[in-house]
Amino acid sequence: MPTTDPFHALVLMNAVFASAAWSLAKPSWPAAISLGVVSILWLFFNAPIEGAVLYVVDADRGLTESDFMTVAGVILAAVTIARVRRIQQSSIES
Repeated sequence: MPTTDPFHALVLMNAVFASAAWSLAKPSWPAAISLGVVSILWLFFNAPIEGAVLYVVDADRGLTESDFMTVAGVILAAVTIARVRRIQQSSIES
């Protein structure tokens, strides 16, 4: 796992929140892509502020509280893609 200091982890966490707000406020392909990318990056760089381990896989690995932000971000990116496709399809039909 790459290590980073808490400052850079917090910057990346804010990027996840900003991309999620962008995806909710104005769904678009760039918003969905940025949310997906920063959510996946968050999974690898959240070590300094992970939180409690909720599920232990083995002695060195487990599912932490902050790992759920990755899941939520990827799901929201998928929902944003579905919204964009629906908007594009309705504009083609009309």
